[in-house]
Amino acid sequence: MPAKLDQQIKLIAQSNGLILLYHFIDQEIPEALLNTIHNVPPITLQTHIEVLSRFFKFVSLWEFSRAKSKRGLAAITFDDGYRNVIKNALPVLESFGYPATLFLNPITFSKRCNWRDKIRYLIHHQMEQEFSSEFTFHNKSGRFYRYSKHPQNNSALLDQALDDFLDNFLKSPRNNLCGDLYGNSPYIQIPDLLTHHPLISYGNHSQNHYVLSSLTNPQQAQEIERSHQCLRDISGLTFCECFSAPFGGDKDINSSTYELVKALDYQSLLMSRQRIQPGQSSTNKIQILERFMPRSDDIIGELTHAYHM
Repeated sequence: MPAKLDQQIKLIAQSNGLILLYHFIDQEIPEALLNTIHNVPPITLQTHIEVLSRFFKFVSLWEFSRAKSKRGLAAITFDDGYRNVIKNALPVLESFGYPATLFLNPITFSKRCNWRDKIRYLIHHQMEQEFSSEFTFHNKSGRFYRYSKHPQNNSALLDQALDDFLDNFLKSPRNNLCGDLYGNSPYIQIPDLLTHHPLISYGNHSQNHYVLSSLTNPQQAQEIERSHQCLRDISGLTFCECFSAPFGGDKDINSSTYELVKALDYQSLLMSRQRIQPGQSSTNKIQILERFMPRSDDIIGELTHAYHM
């Protein structure tokens, strides 16, 4: 590593914390998912941890959340509950002895697809224009994949419309959709959950991964509370009192999200805004935690770029 970059990351670690965010962990992405899913190969994950261990102390997300000062601390998170995290990322974590938190959407426990997979299916089969002509989108700025998750388009209504559309056009049952995209069942099921594992904890990522700010208040309450209760009811599961906002952007949550998470006594609300966590803890009852999503082998270059943005 060039001495200049080495010095820059040292300075970052001296005054900031870092929460890493990953999703899919596999050597390659199925063709149907190209450009629509965040994937990091296992060897790249290993490289990230090796490099960052020189500058940060890796702790559990719960310990990170409770720390008054985040300076020099790092935590690892995985969103959306992909099964390959257990298969491919867990051996890497175990080799270092570092903990991680997996944020889950319990809708996928019944082998059902995340609603974003339905969007990916339409794109892969070039059906997005046909669907868009049948559903009333209140915002259609940019590409279909992006505007389908715009906060002005109610995710729950959109999901129902996707089901109706796919039921009319699919020759096979809708529960085969994930197999068409991934070639297998991609999501962690209840028997896959690692209970009493010393390194693994689990957290609430909402029931369906809807854009929370797009929902009515009752819909949003149901999204957060159903997932919370489902995970709490699983015996032996180490539950992390942090809530990970689906999509995690500025406009993906609203004041209702904050109040609902606060009412369930969560310690922190996690965002996904490609930011480095400031070193000083918030004085609010519930704190906002920033996360950084690496995309390449050059994690130091990515972090220094984000730091100076």
